[in-house]
Amino acid sequence: MTKKIGIICAVAVVLAAVFCLYQFTDVFGAKQNVASAAVATAFAEVPAADEAPAEEASAEPAADENLVLATVDGNEITLGDTKAMLSTLVSGGYINDANDYKTALDYMIQTRILSDKITELGFDQFTDEEKAEFAVKAQAEWEEAIQQYVNYFGGGDDANVEQTRQEAVEYYNTHGITLETVARQYENQAAQEKLEAYMLDGKDVTVPEADIQALFDEAAEQDIAAFDGNIGTYELYQAYYGQQFFFVPEGYRGIIHILLDVDEALMDAYDKAQAAYEESKTEEAPDGDEALKTAMERARQTILDSKKEVIDDIYARLEKGEKFTNLIKKYGEDPGMKEKAQLVDGYHVHKESLIWDPVFTEAAFSEKMIKPGDVSDPVVGKNGIHILYYLRDIPSGKIKMTDEIREEIKTYLENVNMNQIFTDALANWQSEHEVVYNQEAIYALTNSAESPAN
Repeated sequence: MTKKIGIICAVAVVLAAVFCLYQFTDVFGAKQNVASAAVATAFAEVPAADEAPAEEASAEPAADENLVLATVDGNEITLGDTKAMLSTLVSGGYINDANDYKTALDYMIQTRILSDKITELGFDQFTDEEKAEFAVKAQAEWEEAIQQYVNYFGGGDDANVEQTRQEAVEYYNTHGITLETVARQYENQAAQEKLEAYMLDGKDVTVPEADIQALFDEAAEQDIAAFDGNIGTYELYQAYYGQQFFFVPEGYRGIIHILLDVDEALMDAYDKAQAAYEESKTEEAPDGDEALKTAMERARQTILDSKKEVIDDIYARLEKGEKFTNLIKKYGEDPGMKEKAQLVDGYHVHKESLIWDPVFTEAAFSEKMIKPGDVSDPVVGKNGIHILYYLRDIPSGKIKMTDEIREEIKTYLENVNMNQIFTDALANWQSEHEVVYNQEAIYALTNSAESPAN
C-alpha cells in the first residue's frame, strides 16, 4: 500500500521525528551520534575504492561560531551547535531549507527537554541484563555493517580481508559511528519506548469507524479532482511513483493477451524499417514516404508469417471454444500473464494510456474489440506479437474500501492521535523551562543571501 494519506491533513510529528533522529544526549556542544540507522547511511555514502574522501568545503569566516542563538534555562545554544544540527536535518531530508535555523533550534531544544524528562523519570536506567542484550544486538549490527563494507570493496585473501575490515572500522569511526555508539543507540531507543508508553498510559487513541470512512471519502474526492480526465498523469503516478488511487477514471478495460516471441533479426529489421518510415513524415508529407511505408508493412508481415502456424492454431482453438487463459499458459511469453491476479484482473488499459506500447493500446480498442470476450487480430509490438482478449470493463468511480486500505487509514489516524498526545506533552514540559531565542540573529541568518551552514 503506497497511498499517502498524510497529504490530506497536517500532523504534528515533531516528537516522532526527534525520537527517530537523535540520541537523548546533551546536544549543547556534544556531537550528535546517529547510530543504528547511521551505520547503513554511512555505508551508503562510502566513496568508490579508488576515490579519496572529498575534503569538506571551508566554512565562511564571517559567521561567529560562538554566537548564542538561544538559551534553555541559561544553557547556551551557539551558532556552531545549530549549524551541525541543521546539516543533519537537511542531509536526513527532514527539512529542505539550509537556512532554517529556527527549526534546527527547536529540534535541539525539544531534544534537551525530552532528555531531561527521561532522566527525571529514570527511563535511562537499565539492568545489567538489559545492557548485555543491547550489547549483543549492537555487536551483530556492527559486524553486519563491517561485512557489508568488505563485500562492497572485496577482499580476496585473508590478509586483504582483514585490511578491508580495518578500513571499514576507520571509515565508520570518522563518521562518528563506533560499536559503543550503536549500543548507546539501543539504550536510547529503549528509553524512548519507555517515554512513549508513559505518555500514552491511560490515553485512548481509538479511531471511530466514521472517521476512517470520512478520510477515505475525502482522499477519493481529492484524487478525482486532481486526476480525473488526466490519464497520463494518473498512470504516471500509479505506475512509476507507486501511488494508489481511491478511484478509477472512466474508460478502462481489463486486457489479457498472448505474447509470442519473435526472431531477433526479424524484429530488428522491422524496428529499422519503422524508424525510417517515421522519420520520413514531415509537415508537408504527414503520411511519410510511401515506399518506406511499404517496406515497414512488409517487415511486419514477415514477422507475422514467421509465426503463422502458431497464430492459426491459437485462433482455431478459440473457434472451438478453448479458454483464452489456457492458450496463454501454452503459448504466452509475458511473465505478467503468469500471475493469477493479472489473469483475473487484466492489464488496465485506456484509450489515452501512455504506459503501454501504443500498438498494444490501439489493439485493445480496435474494431475487433467491441465487448468483453472479443479477441483482437495479431499485432506486432515492441516485444513481439500480441493477441489480445477483452476481459472486462473496469468499473469507474470511487473504489471500494478494502481491509488493507481501512487498516492503513486506521493506523494513520491512530498515529495522528498519538502525535497529538506527544505534542501536547512536549508543550507542557517545555512550559516548565525558560527558553529564550535571539530573534534578531536568527532572522539575519535565515534571510542571509548565503548560508553560513555551507
